[in-house]
Amino acid sequence: MLLSDQDSPIFKQWQNRLDRFCKREKLPGVILSLYQEKQEPLAWSGASGVLSAEQPYFISSVAKLHLMALLVKLKVRGKVELDNSMVHFLPEKEYSGLSVIRDQDYTSDITLKHLLSHLSGLPDYMEYPFQGTKSLREELLAGNDQSWTFKELIKAVRRLKPVFRPGNSKKIHYADTNYQLLGKVIEKVTGQRLKQSLEEFQTQPLGLRETYVYSDLYDRTPAPFYHDGKELHIPRAMTSFGPAGGMVSTARDSMRFMKAQFHGQLFPLTELEAIQKWIPMGPSLSYGLGIARYQKSRYGFTGAKLPEMIGHTGMSGAFALYVPKLHLILTGTVSQSDDPMLPFKLAHKFIQTL
Repeated sequence: MLLSDQDSPIFKQWQNRLDRFCKREKLPGVILSLYQEKQEPLAWSGASGVLSAEQPYFISSVAKLHLMALLVKLKVRGKVELDNSMVHFLPEKEYSGLSVIRDQDYTSDITLKHLLSHLSGLPDYMEYPFQGTKSLREELLAGNDQSWTFKELIKAVRRLKPVFRPGNSKKIHYADTNYQLLGKVIEKVTGQRLKQSLEEFQTQPLGLRETYVYSDLYDRTPAPFYHDGKELHIPRAMTSFGPAGGMVSTARDSMRFMKAQFHGQLFPLTELEAIQKWIPMGPSLSYGLGIARYQKSRYGFTGAKLPEMIGHTGMSGAFALYVPKLHLILTGTVSQSDDPMLPFKLAHKFIQTL
């Protein structure tokens, strides 16, 4: 039996809770889809503010879960080994000089595992000033839309300094650069555009009809997200991010994707242990292979330690999280880029009611 009657008292309480959260955090809108797998599965979707539960939105870095799943599938099929060097697949001459430390080029030492786990030491191209003196990140958050090519991205990485030698750190350095490079590796291995591989291996088999790579500047389907209370309208940037961050989905499609990932539909469940080798990232955060872990070192009102959440969040406020202890999946968006911890805060509000 699937408990999904929106008139259920608990669901009415959850909608009120979501409304209060949206108002208290001064959010323009929020979407939350919840699924708990148990003897009688529990499913609920809600929205507040200007958004509806069915509204498509930018998933930004949640797309990293899609790339990770695709690469692990290629590994299972014997197409790649995660310890392979990046330049085993990409022309070394075109990609040399990305990791130069004291006149020594370590680019050939960068493995696919380093890219997946953000242990490559490569700088984040988002910190480079493509136009003017401010970084790309600062420009975009200020609403100054711009586009860039992959060649310009690589040029920016060469001009920035690597943070450490590949694999030579006990803490990750998060950089979108890593997943842009992984995208190129996947294209080389599959012999087709990354967008096509995602459709072939994920969106079509799973029936993700509302999930796609944003490529049309005039596409107004996805909801906008906000920074400092202002709507960020940056379509040129979202098309430049490509499949590594410029994807659109819905809470319903993200839920279906997360179920597939943790039910072995995307790759064998035996691979889950390998991707969950956690490396410190920041307060309460650690990172595995294309997947993050969050566990707050405090206790809930029941006196029990708050359970870990694994999955991913993005700069648009999107989230796709799994709580293993509760067999619970939460997907949706808080539609803002001010507070990266807000999706976890929302999740905790609902976890403590279960």
